[in-house]
Amino acid sequence: MTLMNRPPYVSLLFKALAFIPRRRPADAAVFLSTHSFSAASGAPQSSFMAEYLVSSCGFDPDEAAKASKLLGRIESRHQPDSVLGFFKSHGFDNAQMKRVLSVNPRWLLLDVEKTLTPKFRALQDLGFSCSDITHLVISNNVIFRNKLQNVLSKIQFWQGTLGSNDLLVKVCKRNRWFLGYSIEKKIQPNIELLRDFGITDQKLSKILRYRPLLIAQKAETLKALISRAEGLGVARTSGMFLPTLNVLNGVSEKNFKAHLEFFKGFGWSEDDFLAAFRMAPSLVAFSLKSLQRKMEFLVNETRCAPSYLARRPRILSFSLEKRLIPRYRILTGLKSRGVHIGNLQMNTYMFYPEKKYLERFVIRHKEFPELIELYNVAPKNQTAL
Repeated sequence: MTLMNRPPYVSLLFKALAFIPRRRPADAAVFLSTHSFSAASGAPQSSFMAEYLVSSCGFDPDEAAKASKLLGRIESRHQPDSVLGFFKSHGFDNAQMKRVLSVNPRWLLLDVEKTLTPKFRALQDLGFSCSDITHLVISNNVIFRNKLQNVLSKIQFWQGTLGSNDLLVKVCKRNRWFLGYSIEKKIQPNIELLRDFGITDQKLSKILRYRPLLIAQKAETLKALISRAEGLGVARTSGMFLPTLNVLNGVSEKNFKAHLEFFKGFGWSEDDFLAAFRMAPSLVAFSLKSLQRKMEFLVNETRCAPSYLARRPRILSFSLEKRLIPRYRILTGLKSRGVHIGNLQMNTYMFYPEKKYLERFVIRHKEFPELIELYNVAPKNQTAL
C-alpha cells in the first residue's frame, strides 16, 4: 500500500502514534507553569476561612473545618472572592464550585492573574468553550496540578485522535484520571500490545476513537481482558471482539457467572448462554432485575419461548417500557380489532426503525386513536437504560 493510497483510518492512527508535542505558545507555557498562590497559604489556620467556606461555598461546618486547615490564615475576603468570581464568570454555578473546592480547597489561594487567567485562556485557544472547560475542570482536575507538565500535549494528542473536543470532554467525564494517563508510558505501549495480539490498524483506530479507556489501563489488565474474551469463544478477528472487550472491562467474573445462572433458570444451557453472549455481549451489562422483568414479560405475556430469545438475544437489549411493551401491545391491539398484519415475528418488528414502525402500525391506523395514544405515551428509545 503506498502512502498516497493509505486509507483515512490508517492515516489517523499514524498521526496519533507519531504525535510530537508542538512548541508551546506563550499562553500554553504559562498554563504549565508552577501555580502562584497567595502569600497566606503558608500561614497558620484561621477560623475565618471555615466560616467563609460555610457562608460562601456551601460547605457544612465539618467539611469547612477540615478544608480550612489547608488554607492558612486569610484575614479578608478579597483573595477567595476573586477566585470565586473568576470561576463564576466562566460559567461555574454554586454546586459546581462546591464540588471543585471539596476536592481542591487550596484553589481558593490561586492567583487569578498569574495562574487562572492564562490557564483558561490556553484551553480556550485550543477551542474549548466555557461549558467544555467547566466539565474538564470538574471531571479532570489534574489539569490544574503542576506535576502534569505535559497536559497540553496530552490534550492535543487526544484532540487529534478523537477528532473533536466534544468527544474528548465526554471521555473525560467518564474517567476523572483520563488526562493523567501517560501517552508514552501507557497509551502507546498498549497500542503496541494490541498490535502484537494481531489487532489490525483499522480496529486500533476504532479503539482510539470510540473506546479509548480500553487502552488507558495497565497492560496486565488489557492482556487479561483479551485472554478472557478468547476463552469465551470470541475470536480476535470477529467483529464483536472490541464490543466484547469493552463489556468485559466493566463486568466481573462473579457478575458474569450470575448472569449465566440467571438464564439457566429460564432453561438456557451454558452453551446457549455463551452463544447468546457472543452475539450480544451487552447482555451481561444489564442488571439482573432489568433482565428479570424483560424475560417475565416476553415469556409470560408474549408467549415467547426462552429458546427463541437465546437465539435472538439482541431483543433483550431493548427497553421494556420504551419498546418491548408498546410495540407488542400495538400489534396485539390491531389484531384484536381485525387488522390483518400477517405472521409477523417479534425478531422483525422489534428491530424496525422507529419511522418504519410508526408508518406501518401507528400512522396507517388512525381509526384507532386509543392505540395511537397508547404508543405515544411511552418515550421511544432503541436500547434499555
